[in-house]
Amino acid sequence: MQYGGGGHTLNNLISNGSYSFSNPIFASLAGYSSLALLKMLGMSTYTIIQRFRTGNFTTPEDNIYKQLMNHIGLSNNSMMGNKNDLIERARENHLNDLENIIPFVLVGLFYVGTQPKVDCALWHFRIFLLSRLFHTIAYQVPLPQPTRTISWLLGYSSIISMTIPILRSIQL
Repeated sequence: MQYGGGGHTLNNLISNGSYSFSNPIFASLAGYSSLALLKMLGMSTYTIIQRFRTGNFTTPEDNIYKQLMNHIGLSNNSMMGNKNDLIERARENHLNDLENIIPFVLVGLFYVGTQPKVDCALWHFRIFLLSRLFHTIAYQVPLPQPTRTISWLLGYSSIISMTIPILRSIQL
């Protein structure tokens, strides 16, 4: 197939409204993706909060925060650079979000181009977001395994399931 010949070209998909908020699938993807991205940003904030709460900072230049905490009487005298389980859980959770939410957003954009059924697309988006929320709870509480693994697997499966119609609709 030549470039621009037949099939779903980008111009056709944009001009027919696939990538418009008037398309309920695109609008839903934008909403669920935004919530997932906010959740991911929240993990970054949570990591910072844990660092201040425990007084555990990783680099020498962060000593200024430790000095500030000492000055206002909030220091718990943790050693700089020591591993802290609360911080490591938050960091690992954030890293896992980066490894899963960004692919979800990108694959979701491609998936919209396949013009899936609204109900099917919504279930993909919902399952992914709920799995990420539950994954975070399972990681931070912590809940016993395989709880976290199952929640991750549900979200991962949602991404793979959206990838199948994408690959079916293109010629490689």
